[in-house]
Amino acid sequence: MGSPYAEVLIELLPSDKGGRRIPLELCNDRPGLYRPHLRVLRGSGEMLGVAFVDGPDAPVEPGHSTFATVRFLYEPEVSYSELVEGAEFEILEGLHVVGFGRVTKR
Repeated sequence: MGSPYAEVLIELLPSDKGGRRIPLELCNDRPGLYRPHLRVLRGSGEMLGVAFVDGPDAPVEPGHSTFATVRFLYEPEVSYSELVEGAEFEILEGLHVVGFGRVTKR
């Protein structure tokens, strides 16, 4: 079993393209408050629960991108093996896709 964390580059969809209406707060002052699911593109389709535990100090506006760190919420009970370095994924809030990303370091 590897580290329960991954560094990611995410891009939020603009509001007019179906993305969030409000910015994301990902700073490490309040880690773990944003808990979406990630679904690896061309993967099994499993929705993987994560918590964003570090990110930029300023809120991330819809339509913008940023680097962040996620923690795997359900490892080892759930396998996060699809989230390898270079893996591309969707960011889901419920069943709604609000952005995309890529694992930059695992």
